[in-house]
Amino acid sequence: TVDFVNLMLYGDKEAVDKAVASLRDMHKRIRGTDPDGTRYSALEPSAYAWVHATLAEAIVRGHQVFGTKLSRTEREEFWQEWLDLGYRLGVRRGDLPDTWDEFVTYRDEMIDNVLGPNDVADAVNTKAARATGGSPFPWLPAPVWGLAGRPLGRYGAFLAHGTMGHKLREKFGIEWSARQQFLFARVAASHRAIRPVMPNSMRHAGPLALKLRSREIAAGPFS
Repeated sequence: TVDFVNLMLYGDKEAVDKAVASLRDMHKRIRGTDPDGTRYSALEPSAYAWVHATLAEAIVRGHQVFGTKLSRTEREEFWQEWLDLGYRLGVRRGDLPDTWDEFVTYRDEMIDNVLGPNDVADAVNTKAARATGGSPFPWLPAPVWGLAGRPLGRYGAFLAHGTMGHKLREKFGIEWSARQQFLFARVAASHRAIRPVMPNSMRHAGPLALKLRSREIAAGPFS
């Protein structure tokens, strides 16, 4: 997902076209049957549109919590650009709201009435917290990643759980104490405080991330 977003924002046309095609191909392989017997596909239009929308929510929320909150105008401009990207990816026109304010209503309705805990969500949450899998960089040996990945994974999960808000945490049964909220608020405040003095390459890390993962991306960003 990080590779995809960075490619969309910073990649050249050839890289973007390849990522778009790869994303569609990857989603074609994601299909199965729910415990109640209902068949599902990642390319089911409403689900596909929802996933695209959640990335926009994560970006806007991330700016608010860890950086500089986007203005109302900036949020709307961003949403319109995100809609255009979605259409390029195959999201149908009309499957997502036309404005950011309408998206907020749509998001809340999805959280309240549609989303629910499931085995896949639990597995993703567990895997992310443990940072399992191979090294994300060719220059980082797997044994080293095995040691460093676990604390990094736990820290990343902590940030994700704090950012998602209480509604989603309750929906998916993620425990969150007052102490965790206090620590998260302090971490977020420190991020906001140091961001203005960080080098530009760190404040806008997408180009550097693409460079570090160029070999993996060239082999297929979603293979």
